[in-house]
Amino acid sequence: VIGAVAPVALTQQAIGRDGTPRVIQIKIENRSVVSPKKAIRITENEIVDLRWSSDEAVELHLHGYDKKLQLGPGKTASMSITGHATGRFPITSHGWGRDGHGHHALTYLEVHPR
Repeated sequence: VIGAVAPVALTQQAIGRDGTPRVIQIKIENRSVVSPKKAIRITENEIVDLRWSSDEAVELHLHGYDKKLQLGPGKTASMSITGHATGRFPITSHGWGRDGHGHHALTYLEVHPR
């Protein structure tokens, strides 16, 4: 009986008490993440909604999870993640604005084991 209850309890913890993913706001200014200042930390199997805003157009790429996101200036865009793989994964930029190009880590997603 205990084995049947444990997976349900883990799922409820991963998505929050009210059944919704945890929302993490991420703000980019002048081609750098200004909030949060440190890496984004989640727990294995946790479901999160990364909500991005930027002062410039950019394509974001979460390596290891192979998620991409087009972000326009002054707009918010979401990237939903389920922390199925543990480790530290870079989130990089793939170009800025109309003619800017870049491919550097803006921040990291750290997925810690349970």
